[in-house]
Amino acid sequence: MSDLQARFESFGREFLTWLLYQAERGSGRIELDGVGPVGVAFARRLVLDAGGVAPDHATISADAPGDAEEARTSLRLGKQVASARLLIEVGERAFELSLQASTFVFTGVKLPTVTETGEHERLAERLLLLEELEAIIDGFYVQFARLRLDDAAWAEVRQAMHRWATRAQDA
Repeated sequence: MSDLQARFESFGREFLTWLLYQAERGSGRIELDGVGPVGVAFARRLVLDAGGVAPDHATISADAPGDAEEARTSLRLGKQVASARLLIEVGERAFELSLQASTFVFTGVKLPTVTETGEHERLAERLLLLEELEAIIDGFYVQFARLRLDDAAWAEVRQAMHRWATRAQDA
């Protein structure tokens, strides 16, 4: 694996870990420019790893895997989210997808119900919904990247994420 590829994968794991933190704290909503509040939840499957050539990983299967003690323990041990099943809600529309940190490839995408009746119109609506989902994930990523590239702001967020990951242990 090249150094650039390793850095990209690490950045992807940081992104998904930050997204988990955003989803699990407060209301589980993230404000996106041009979209408004977007609901984010992690569901059914969460994989955390430490990166590296032969990563030690934890796979958590639960309705709310971010709440699982195994997830918090993995985070405390320095693991980050390698892949996850996400539920995204925008208004009345609900999307579901799996996202890999190393490639940012969407798999198992479920779109909101298509309302058009004609074959071409249904296809056009599905394509618009896919574009909307991509724009939402891109919006999350841009928000994360801006934060991540600001050293002072990222240091504060990392401390907050650490406090969040250890709160169950302290309780």
